Amino acid sequence: MTESDKSPRLPTVLCVDDEESVLKALQRELQRFGCRVLLANNGDDALDYLEREDVQVLICDYAMPGMLGTEVMDRAKIISPGTMRVLLSAHGCDPDVAIPAVNDGEIYRLLLKPWDEKDIQKVVADALGQEPEEWQQAQTRTFERLRETT
Repeated sequence: MTESDKSPRLPTVLCVDDEESVLKALQRELQRFGCRVLLANNGDDALDYLEREDVQVLICDYAMPGMLGTEVMDRAKIISPGTMRVLLSAHGCDPDVAIPAVNDGEIYRLLLKPWDEKDIQKVVADALGQEPEEWQQAQTRTFERLRETT
């Protein structure tokens, strides 16, 4: 086992949105939470990531030019069926958006814009099968061990 095999793997979250400011905000919050974050500003790039990377959680905006988030989710469940899919939308209360997203794309959760940092953390922790507090404590312990060894 090599030294890199011993280091803990951070869970990977792929964030997809056509707005750069939204992507940067998600990246900041999720990195602070202890995640590896990949960013894509369109559906095609997101699907390319899913082909190449082991992604645990996909957070995708609904309204994007070129490919709606629901289409990204439909394709994502075929490419990477183990990836938990979270739809991010300013239109989340619209049943024409929410119902097909959940039923057809097998969406794990629907988050509304603007979101609260705690909401993002809770959804990601839940998707990873952990409580947010447990997740943060585990990440803190991991980072402390890494600092001690360097």
